[in-house]
Amino acid sequence: MASVTEGGIQGSSFTGAGTDVSDNTGISAAGKEQVKRFTGVTRDRVYHQVDDRKEDLIKGIQGFVSTLENASKNADGLSQQVLQGAVGYIRKFSDRIENGTTEELVTEARQFIREKPAPFFAGCIAVGFLAARLLKE
Repeated sequence: MASVTEGGIQGSSFTGAGTDVSDNTGISAAGKEQVKRFTGVTRDRVYHQVDDRKEDLIKGIQGFVSTLENASKNADGLSQQVLQGAVGYIRKFSDRIENGTTEELVTEARQFIREKPAPFFAGCIAVGFLAARLLKE
């Protein structure tokens, strides 16, 4: 039976010759570089696909804004103010999406989530409830 020693494996033909620690770090660095390149290429492809579909998203948002505007015209009091405020925020959001690159938007979103996680999660919950209501009907 073979046993591991400092110079290699005793009782086998493998002695560990030719395995240098610097070779392992070179291979490790090359592997890390390949992963970085692959990640970069994948990220660029995803950003490109998102940029291609941005127009459809903006058209959908604009349709939603017109629906909210019509609803605010029929509402009165506090409901009208809330709807008009929502229209303003959604228009600002739509303009930002239209004028910014995907990479800028992702960077801003990460920064916002890090700085203000509570409003982000509250917004996610609100969108979840709204989606559930819309899908339920």
